[in-house]
Amino acid sequence: MRRWIMLALIVLCSGKLSAAPLNVLVGQNKPPYIRLETVSGYELELLREVIRRMGHEAVFVFVPNSRIRALLESGNGDVATLQAVTADEPGVFFSQPYIRYQNVVVSRSNDELTIQHPADLAGKTVIAFQGASKVLGADYRDAVLQNKSYQETVDQRAQVEMLLQGRAAAIVLDRNIFTYHQQNSAMPAAVTVHELFDSTLYRAAFRDPALQRSFDKALLSVLLDNWYQQLQLSYFMQLNQQLPNRFYCDGPTDSY
Repeated sequence: MRRWIMLALIVLCSGKLSAAPLNVLVGQNKPPYIRLETVSGYELELLREVIRRMGHEAVFVFVPNSRIRALLESGNGDVATLQAVTADEPGVFFSQPYIRYQNVVVSRSNDELTIQHPADLAGKTVIAFQGASKVLGADYRDAVLQNKSYQETVDQRAQVEMLLQGRAAAIVLDRNIFTYHQQNSAMPAAVTVHELFDSTLYRAAFRDPALQRSFDKALLSVLLDNWYQQLQLSYFMQLNQQLPNRFYCDGPTDSY
């Protein structure tokens, strides 16, 4: 009898330790946040640790950012990452923000451009990250949609190279992404960083509210751990991921 009890306990404990993996929908190659060739990067390591503390293993599914939300809503994947902080929607449950992007405008210092407002980008060759016109506010959207020399791209290494080669007057992208590609470029050039935008916070989305609550609890555990500071320093060489200190771990998140 005791032998059967021991076997039952082993099975129960094993089941708890081997919870089903979670399919996590993430974007495509975007160092230093996502590195496809090594399945690493700041965002992947952060998500992997949060999901590990939930008791699951993260299985990353790499798709274009524009498809992440639609795939979740169609029943593909358990977690949709990089969701803007907007009003909550029926049937989708959002985590607290887990990552911060600080988008900036970068120009070559020798060009001596004055860029203090999105309207100052008018008439200039501007290359922005994919989706910039949707997340950087109405003033930015209105300014760039009137600019025939404006384009958006998913290739941010090429984006930085075009600026450094003089093929673009300005680029719009996250500061950490720019720093990464500038440091790895064979064409260094003095640049000016124009800070026009507030930082952008992103959440994860779930179909299952229990997973959303579990994610928030695990995320809070990570943010309070020295591991989180060390992760930032290892990728960014500075602490620049300050997140709002608002967590609702006992129920669905409020929109804000």
